[in-house]
Amino acid sequence: MPSRLETLRSLVAQGKADTFAHYALAMELRTQGQLEEAWQIFQALLQSHADYLAAYAPAADTLVSLSRNQEAKALLLQGIELCERKGQSHARDQLQTALAVLG
Repeated sequence: MPSRLETLRSLVAQGKADTFAHYALAMELRTQGQLEEAWQIFQALLQSHADYLAAYAPAADTLVSLSRNQEAKALLLQGIELCERKGQSHARDQLQTALAVLG
């Protein structure tokens, strides 16, 4: 039986994946410590679906883990702006907290 990672990779590679499958693949890669590949998936996801709010915090966290704090800050700011446009105050507060931790 294929692993969760193998299943998600296969779905994405076949072009049968929805936005959530891309997000799930990035999260699974991140969990397994494959940070650069996780970031590449997050980046592609956010380029094609910039309104996918759930991806901003873990994508920024992945960048921090890669010691790319300036990029993480920029991404968090983009997410905060999106939250404000969508009226998502709870998500905005979470992203602002993450930004404050980065300094």
